[in-house]
Amino acid sequence: MRLPMVAELNGESDLRHRIRDLRFFEESFRKNVQLALPEGATRSKTDQARLRSSFLAWLESFQSTRHLANVDRKDFICFSAGSMLAELFRHNPLSVSSDTQSGDSASSVWPEGSAYVSYCLGVALTVLEQEFHLTAEIPEYANDPRIWQSFKENVRDNPDLAIPFLDMLLGQSPNWNEPSIAEKRPAVKEKSHPALGN
Repeated sequence: MRLPMVAELNGESDLRHRIRDLRFFEESFRKNVQLALPEGATRSKTDQARLRSSFLAWLESFQSTRHLANVDRKDFICFSAGSMLAELFRHNPLSVSSDTQSGDSASSVWPEGSAYVSYCLGVALTVLEQEFHLTAEIPEYANDPRIWQSFKENVRDNPDLAIPFLDMLLGQSPNWNEPSIAEKRPAVKEKSHPALGN
């Protein structure tokens, strides 16, 4: 899995605030598409209205859950990136035409999905590095085309499943049953209801 935007996003001194700006979101998303698409994916088109709708839906979700950053800031960063990914899948602003159908990489199996994941994963990793000086190793299965095929089928039925998928890539405990409910995340529940006797 390629993460071409991490270096670029790291150039932003305060990404956690910059990403909430529509113009920055649109420009950085388009740049990621240019860098992330595989060879042979020669034509891509981003629907401006859909991209904007995905951003506004994500921002609304972000605002309604941001109080949970006080419970577990690291987990909230991961959840926010996952929510952004879910909205990109829900609104699906990108379409890619490929001259070649071969290849077994994630970007060959599903170039649009790969571009969405690449972008949101890049945002999450950059904010985690800026906030906590954390670097994450992307698991080997992130390059397995079978994982991507399964993910594609599942997220088509329920875009919110993008949230626990991104959690897995970030090393967080996923909530597959109620992925869009931030209060039900394992890290939040653990810190909101500490064990008796502690």
